[in-house]
Amino acid sequence: MTTAYHRALATPGAARFVPAAFLGRLPIAMVSVGTVLLVQAETGSYGVGGAVAAAGAVGEALLAPRLGRALDRFGQARVLSGCLAGHLAAMTTLTVAVTAGAPRPVWFTASAVAGGLLPPVGACVRARWSARLGGGELLGTALALESALDEVVFVLGPTLVTLLAVLIAPPAGLVASMVFLATGTGALIALRESDPGPRGGGAAASARMLRDGGTRTLLLIFLCIGIAFGGVDVSMVAFAREEGLAAVGGMLLGLFAAGSAVSGLVYGARAHTRPLSGRFLLAAAVMAVGMALPLAGVTLELMIPLALLAGATVSPALITGNAVVERLVGAGARTEGFAWLTMAVVSGIAVGAPVAGSLVDGGGAHRGLLVTAGAGVLIGSAALTGRRPLSSGRLVDHRPHND
Repeated sequence: MTTAYHRALATPGAARFVPAAFLGRLPIAMVSVGTVLLVQAETGSYGVGGAVAAAGAVGEALLAPRLGRALDRFGQARVLSGCLAGHLAAMTTLTVAVTAGAPRPVWFTASAVAGGLLPPVGACVRARWSARLGGGELLGTALALESALDEVVFVLGPTLVTLLAVLIAPPAGLVASMVFLATGTGALIALRESDPGPRGGGAAASARMLRDGGTRTLLLIFLCIGIAFGGVDVSMVAFAREEGLAAVGGMLLGLFAAGSAVSGLVYGARAHTRPLSGRFLLAAAVMAVGMALPLAGVTLELMIPLALLAGATVSPALITGNAVVERLVGAGARTEGFAWLTMAVVSGIAVGAPVAGSLVDGGGAHRGLLVTAGAGVLIGSAALTGRRPLSSGRLVDHRPHND
C-alpha cells in the first residue's frame, strides 16, 4: 500500500503543496462546528446555531462553482489571495457580532460571506494533482490520498474546535481556524511552480458537464451526502452533551472521519478492474446502509464503534465521485468540476444542519440522527435511479485504474 502513495508523493512539487493544503483545509472541519458551539453558548439553541452555520454553507454553495471557474481562468494565487482576505474579515465580524450580542441578521450575513469566500483549497490541490499527473493511474492514488487527508482534517478539526471552545472560550475554536487558514492558504499561494495557472476553454467544458445526465445524478448523490454530514455534525455534538461529556462530541465526529480515512487509504492503494461508474454506484449503496448505523448508538459505548463503522463507508464514495468528475471535464474546467462537487456537499450541509438542530431541540440527539439515516435512504435511491445515466456514455471506463 505504501508503495503507491510513495510514488504519488514523489511527484514534483507534491511534497510542498500537500502539507500546505492540509493546513489550509483544517478550517472546513472547524468553522461549522465552531459556529454551532459559539451560537449555542450565547443562545442555548442548537437550532439557531445550525441555522447560522447553514448560512455559511449556503454562501459557499452559491460561490463555489464561480470561484472554481475563476481559479481556472485567472490561476490560483490571484483568486486565493482575495478569498483569504474576505473570509478572515467576515469570520472576525461573525465572532465579534455573536459575542457582543449584535442583531442576528448580522450573524447570518457574516456567516454567509465567510462561507462564500472560504478559499476552496481542496479543489485547488486536486487540480494541482490532476495537472501534474494527467489521466495516469497514479491520479487515482493521489485523489484517494486527498480524500484520506480530508478525513484526517475531519478527525482533527472538530476535536480541536470543541476542546478549545469548552476548555478556553466559545470563540477560541473559530480564532484557531482563522490562524490555520491564513498559514496554509498563504503557503499554497506562494507555491507558484505547481499552480496550474490560467486555462482557457472552461465555459464550454462546464456547459457540457452540466448537460450530462450522469453528472446531474452525481451532484444529487453528493447533495445527499452533504445532508448526512450536516445531520452528523449537529447530532453527535448534542449526543455528547446529553451524555454529560461535551468535549467528547468532537471525538465522535473524529471517529466518524477516522473510519473514512482508513477505508480511503486502503481503497486508494488497490488496483481496480470494475468500471468506474459501477464502483461509484456500489460505494454509494454501501454508504446508504452505513448512514443508518449511528441510530443504534443508544449509549456512548455503542456510539463509538458505530461512528467508526459509519465513517468507513464514506471515503470510497467520495474518491470515486471525484474520479468521475475528473474524467468528465477538460483541463480548462478541472477546478470548477471539483468545485461543483463541493457545492453539492455544502448545499446538503445547509439543509441537514438546521433540520437536525431543530429535531435535536425538540426531541434529543437521536431525532437529529434521523436526518443522517434519511439522507442514506436518499443516497441509495439516487444511486439506483441514476444507474443508467451513470453507466452510459463518457462515464464508462473499463481500463484498470488505481482510484
